[in-house]
Amino acid sequence: MILSADPAPEMRAIAEASAATGPAFDARDMRFFAREIRARVGILLPESKAALVFRRLAPRVRALGFASFAEYRSILADADSPEWERIVGLLTTNHSRFFREIHHFKLLQRHLEGRLADGARRIRLWSAACAAGQEPYSMAMILARLLDGRTGVDARVLATDVDREILAAAEAGCFGPEDVGHLPRFARGYMRPEPGAAGRLAVAPEIRGFVRFRYHNLVGDSWPMRGPFDAILCRNMLIYLSAEDQARVVRRLADLLRPGGILCLGHSEVARKDETRLTRIEVASSYVRT
Repeated sequence: MILSADPAPEMRAIAEASAATGPAFDARDMRFFAREIRARVGILLPESKAALVFRRLAPRVRALGFASFAEYRSILADADSPEWERIVGLLTTNHSRFFREIHHFKLLQRHLEGRLADGARRIRLWSAACAAGQEPYSMAMILARLLDGRTGVDARVLATDVDREILAAAEAGCFGPEDVGHLPRFARGYMRPEPGAAGRLAVAPEIRGFVRFRYHNLVGDSWPMRGPFDAILCRNMLIYLSAEDQARVVRRLADLLRPGGILCLGHSEVARKDETRLTRIEVASSYVRT
């Protein structure tokens, strides 16, 4: 990604304000983080995102005792520095909630009902940008509901994300009232009071047992999962990537779907028309593997 050598007025305003209040931040810092984040996780950070970059990273820079982002960059020369994981976590968006975009979960339930009616004994689902865990736990709650009283079905949910810190929080499976308030009635029985955490609820063990959390970079070369998956949810992540990376990720997701499997994307995300293995269906931003 190429950023203008002549900073836009917004960039100049941020640089001037940061010079006065600290830590100092200018266009060179913005170019550095935009280049590195693009290379590491594919996320595009145009100059218009300079305020966001400053707002999210400035507390970390201050906590380390640096007066400027230039000083902070001096400790990032090591490409394998653990500080990069913290930066990726700070610059990625982890907003989610239980059963977000309920039509996707209704589609998933219908699809799984069909698979089970056909005698499926192996069910594999993937939450490909799982954030704090609400999405994969929602998928697991649907599995638990459908498999209640059934035996002999091996069902699992793979949950992956590029932010290791948020993955640890997701695996802990503890949520506040603002999260649990979005649960449908049937799903509320899958939550338990969290001991020692007033007002917080934990996902029940029978739900947690379905889910495996793993680190995974969707724009990385290594995709260790083999599939095939019955359904993949990869929502509101592609919008942060270049068109080329979007197409490559969707192609690899399609590779891992079984014929008849479903892929759900975010509402402003689409599979390219040249991805002929995916057929768009009536549910918003949803596709079936042909």
